[in-house]
Amino acid sequence: MKVKSKARRPVPPAVLAIQLLGQWNRIAGGHISLASGCSCGVAVPNIRVQDFEQQILEYLQGRHGGSWKSIGDLLGGIARNTEPAGAAIVQDLQRTLESFEQQHSGR
Repeated sequence: MKVKSKARRPVPPAVLAIQLLGQWNRIAGGHISLASGCSCGVAVPNIRVQDFEQQILEYLQGRHGGSWKSIGDLLGGIARNTEPAGAAIVQDLQRTLESFEQQHSGR
């Protein structure tokens, strides 16, 4: 007897955008330690993930166009389905935020 497997429907970009906004809000105030475990004696301050927001936006603008003022602005546009490249943007941003989250969690 053959069992039909239910194909998983892809998550719409608008839903992913809302999830990413929650992820961004959670990690944006976190710090990235640049000198963890270093015994060189140089004091390197911790940098907040949010300090990278402009560079993330510039990267996404270079790849996809657009002129967003913040990651919240960008994700809000995708959630409202007003961003034509929404699916590709959330894929790029998802990888970026996962990388920051791994750095922040020490994984």
